[in-house]
Amino acid sequence: MKRVTLLFLLLIFLSPNSFALPKGGGKSDPNAQTILKADEIDGDRITNILTATGNVEITREASVVYADQVTYNKNGKTIRAIGHVRIKNFEIGNMLTKEAEMQDDFSKGTFTDSRIFFNDGSYLFASRMERENQDTTVLHNSIFSICPNEKISKDNTLAGDVFDFLSIKSSKTTVDRKEGKMRSKHSFFRLYNVPIFYTPYSSVALPSKERESGFLNPSYNRTTNFGLGFKIPYYVNIAPNMDLTITPQIYSANNQVVVTNNFRHLTSYGDYRMNLEVANNKVTNTNDLTVVKRTSDKYRGSLIGDGRFDFTKNAGADFNIKTISDRDYMRDYHLSYLAYTLSTAKFDYIKGRDYYSIKAIRVQELEDTTNQNAAPLLFPTIDAHIESKPIFSKETFALTSNVTTIYRKDGLEYRRATAVPEAKLPFNIKGNLFDLNAKVQNDFYWLEDNFKNTPQTNYYQSVQNNYKPEISANWRLPLIKKAEKNTVMIEPMASFVASSFKKDSAKLPNEDSNNSELTVSNLFTSDRIYGFDRNEAGQRTSYGVKSSLFNSLGEFGLTFGQSYRIKDQVQDVAIRGFSDNNFSNYIGQAMYRAKKNFSLNYSFQLNESNFKNDVNQLGANFYTNRLIFSSDYLLLRKSAQNSTQREQITFSSSVKMSDLWKGKIMATKDLVTNRMISRGITLYRDGCCTIFSFSVIENSPINLTKPQRSFSFLITFKNI
Repeated sequence: MKRVTLLFLLLIFLSPNSFALPKGGGKSDPNAQTILKADEIDGDRITNILTATGNVEITREASVVYADQVTYNKNGKTIRAIGHVRIKNFEIGNMLTKEAEMQDDFSKGTFTDSRIFFNDGSYLFASRMERENQDTTVLHNSIFSICPNEKISKDNTLAGDVFDFLSIKSSKTTVDRKEGKMRSKHSFFRLYNVPIFYTPYSSVALPSKERESGFLNPSYNRTTNFGLGFKIPYYVNIAPNMDLTITPQIYSANNQVVVTNNFRHLTSYGDYRMNLEVANNKVTNTNDLTVVKRTSDKYRGSLIGDGRFDFTKNAGADFNIKTISDRDYMRDYHLSYLAYTLSTAKFDYIKGRDYYSIKAIRVQELEDTTNQNAAPLLFPTIDAHIESKPIFSKETFALTSNVTTIYRKDGLEYRRATAVPEAKLPFNIKGNLFDLNAKVQNDFYWLEDNFKNTPQTNYYQSVQNNYKPEISANWRLPLIKKAEKNTVMIEPMASFVASSFKKDSAKLPNEDSNNSELTVSNLFTSDRIYGFDRNEAGQRTSYGVKSSLFNSLGEFGLTFGQSYRIKDQVQDVAIRGFSDNNFSNYIGQAMYRAKKNFSLNYSFQLNESNFKNDVNQLGANFYTNRLIFSSDYLLLRKSAQNSTQREQITFSSSVKMSDLWKGKIMATKDLVTNRMISRGITLYRDGCCTIFSFSVIENSPINLTKPQRSFSFLITFKNI
């Protein structure tokens, strides 16, 4: 009977268990229908044998069996499939076998010359495979090719055409579907069929298994500080939205052990992660001049974490934690020469033009051991900004306020409250855009001396106040000319600012303001000193032009301007870039951005008296599908603002040599001292079953007596 299709509802013929190796614990529907298709189907009532031949196809739920011929013996309750037997299962993969004989409930069975293909392209070979029960299958003389292969996952017949890069040959392998693991005895790890490692026992997770606790891919590296080391990560599946990865890193040469604990948690409002690293302090060698006396503590470590949460459309929070056990830990273990660490936590609420925030900041001093107890803890620092809508025309009124409290174990206890009422009026007269602004900053200080071992240099009144009025006017005129092939935009700009710092700056502490640099980005801002304790004071004007040209070659841009201090109020902070005659250098930036693949940016300062380029910074980027190149050149000539000349160049390049191989090279050099500050090269290969990288990094900052080299070799085996 040609192409007969029959529907069998006989549970004695097909059981609820799947043919292949799905995840343990899964249950099939006992009432599910089973469909048999074949070119011919014949039955013998005397012998109770059913025979199906020619393109046999048996389907039940997610499993499908294909064969040239299938016979069912009702008396022995056995099924036998021969000729190009294929078993398809959507949960784990496919199986090919020369011949299969099994119980009609599929609880037991024997398969000859079998191959199991997992969904990622890895596969198992076995001369004989025995299914002992629905969860356990034993393979004899098995070969496990652990390399995921996209081509084989699409076409299983390609398996075995070439030597496998990495495989495991075992005398016996037991597949435990319930635990999702493959356990093997007397196994040889083979590289291109060449045995390289023997183990009497090994355990490997099923490639298709959902995440669960267990060992992850091991990796190896070598550094000049610790020698040869290897990592053995262990993954702990705490909950569907929470996990922990514990990674011991062991260096046998000096008994150095570093354990990294990476915790992740996904919540309904956001996510956060924490990384706790602990080392057993076996560092003995260093050429870092800043390491005066390394800690003798038995254990050292660091805690690094961050998180972000969105509670509502308007309210959110974030935090960033970075703290280390001692000042030399990052130098010893990560070649990082930090002067301090910074930890922050913030909650904010933003709605329209209004915002509110509360923040905590902790600073950990690393560079100066004598000032470790003087490191500040800011809690709380509260910011608020409320702004009205236009009342008559486009004018708005705003109130900005800040409250900051700083604690120190040793030093000045600092408390300040600031309120800044402000009025803004923008208007347009025949294309001329004007912005008028008036504000006054009011500061109230509550100070307390808490000096113990830290020398006290200033003595402040415990209660003080100050106010800083400011008015400003800004003008700009955007002019645009469009032609057939070019679009030109020219925008002249000018501003005037008058402000005052009513109290002598020496009588007030300065906790949040520093020296500033005149640049294109702040040339037209009303206050170039960031913070509340100090403000740019006096009368000043700025003028310049911004221009752009757009055509088929891309975008060309030039910004150029200067600032002049009509009257200056001297403080203990300064803005670099001004000459003695109160004229600033000419500040400029030229840029070119191609339609694709290339960009160039040049920032400069021309000396206002002789137009000499005292400050130069040139950055270039070139990128294609296979190459990314970036460079940065900095030149600060010796001048009234710069006591010494500085010249430095940095470049990095990433190359995609093939679909598997990538390379990266980078270097930073001080051209004045001819000192190579840092340089390195990295080769990276992401293969079907291995991740390989090799890098050589050399660091030579000023605090090192000689360059410090680090050789890192990493190889990770997937599916192990």
